[in-house]
Amino acid sequence: MTFAQWAFIADLYTPIIVVVCIICMLLSARYRKSVGLWQLGGVLLSTAFIYMVMFLDNSLGLWPAFDLDYSTHTAIALVFIGYFMVYTPKLSVLMILSMMGYAALMMHQKYHTLADIMTTTICVMPIILLCQYKLSVIAKR
Repeated sequence: MTFAQWAFIADLYTPIIVVVCIICMLLSARYRKSVGLWQLGGVLLSTAFIYMVMFLDNSLGLWPAFDLDYSTHTAIALVFIGYFMVYTPKLSVLMILSMMGYAALMMHQKYHTLADIMTTTICVMPIILLCQYKLSVIAKR
């Protein structure tokens, strides 16, 4: 496949997982509307966090100080992977595998290095999971 064809596939990844996430939220809200809203809140809070990290990186040059690049591609995809890990355990393995494929594709396309992807994941994933999990606990009340 050509570079452009691979780029097209890479560009589809996040919108596809967003659509699947929205469908899952709507299905959850069907049974109890507040649950779907808390799930949306977790996604929005996680998204705000990853963009705050991006802003800090742009302002302070955290990743460039180590000759790396903060991977916003990775971070936004991880928001949704975190959602699936917390709310749909049956899909989480598939979604984690899809994220690994996406990471391989980003490296193939030279968007990011493995170090960029791993450092971004290590820095943002604990907070993403915390946001998602804490709001899931609230939703169950």
